[in-house]
Amino acid sequence: MKKITPCIRFFVLCFCMVLTQFVPAFAAEIDDSAVFIEAFNAYQQKDFLLTVEKCDQLNEAFPDSPLRDVALLLAARANLKAGDNERAAKSAGLFLSEFPGSSLKSSVEDELKTLVERHKKGETLAADKTLRASARKVRAERAQAEQERLALIKQEEERLEKARLLAEQRAKESIKADIAWLDDGRTVRAGSTGAVPFEISSRAKESEEFLLTVSSAKEYDTSLVKAGAPHETVARVLLAPGETFKGQVNLRMPAGAVDGHRTVLTINAVSARFSDVSFRKEVIVTSSAPLVRAVAKLAKQKVAPGEKLRYRVTVLNVGSQPAEDLAVRLRLPQQLDLQNAPDTLFTREADGTMVFKVEQLGIGRLSEITLDVQVRKNSVPGQELRGQVEITNNTLHNKEIFTATASIVVP
Repeated sequence: MKKITPCIRFFVLCFCMVLTQFVPAFAAEIDDSAVFIEAFNAYQQKDFLLTVEKCDQLNEAFPDSPLRDVALLLAARANLKAGDNERAAKSAGLFLSEFPGSSLKSSVEDELKTLVERHKKGETLAADKTLRASARKVRAERAQAEQERLALIKQEEERLEKARLLAEQRAKESIKADIAWLDDGRTVRAGSTGAVPFEISSRAKESEEFLLTVSSAKEYDTSLVKAGAPHETVARVLLAPGETFKGQVNLRMPAGAVDGHRTVLTINAVSARFSDVSFRKEVIVTSSAPLVRAVAKLAKQKVAPGEKLRYRVTVLNVGSQPAEDLAVRLRLPQQLDLQNAPDTLFTREADGTMVFKVEQLGIGRLSEITLDVQVRKNSVPGQELRGQVEITNNTLHNKEIFTATASIVVP
């Protein structure tokens, strides 16, 4: 039977100790275990200087490690083979003194034991220059080989990364889609909901998934849905090559939007694979609403104290929708007294304001309110007579105030 050398016996003992002592606590001892394995592998590859470096690192960083005994013994053997007899003796001496009952004592080489005894006697242990030179040469060669290995790894990583980026760029360039609004310039009545249809078509050679959003101001309360299914919101679509998705954007035009108000909606389709690949299309949606104006004035611009005149209020709708349920509040100038309101019903508020109702005012239509008034006799020449008209649209819940045309009191 072939004789078991001390080195092989040492390896077997170390391996058994790792299995029996460190496997249960592997997670806690992972650092010192890893360092020791590096030292052991370096020893096997005859890189004795690296072995010593790793053993020193383990003993300094983990002074209480269960691996300290084998690390000291491994350092002693590495120093011996590297020609550093002084350090070999110190490491072997620490092992024998710190672990007197260790079963590994029987594996300690006689040469190491002799060096320990000589060191105890105070002898100077000269280095073996041949072994030192050989150890440095191995360390340099392995360091060079490691640098070359790392350079090759980096080169390969760069090649793979370049290939990955190229493949990614080609994949991005292959993603193509068209977005089309089917009703550009759609008008939506103020205070009501509307829908603007659109289509997204894939022109890619492979199936592609897109994340869909619609951009708009918050007050429009937009939602993106499938065409024909107004309550089925859509956030992503998977399109086969040449396939088209039909959808629509639902929105609510604010009640306060004036006639002709324009807002922009934007459909965004972003690739589910690449967030920097996106397609967008804008559409303008216009508000349709009544546009009510009021003109209030006396029949003459120059009036005399005590003079009786006709006061006329004209309400016009120049918008694109009929106006309904209007309340017209008229405040006459203080120098005028109401005499009569022929064929016109009104109510009077506590402050004297007269309130007239206009049930409906069609597009391009007007409504007139005529009053018979008298200029107060005590009016001072040069006084300006200017009333005010407030119109409230009770349907859209908005109001506007108009200042009447001024008249001047003359002598």
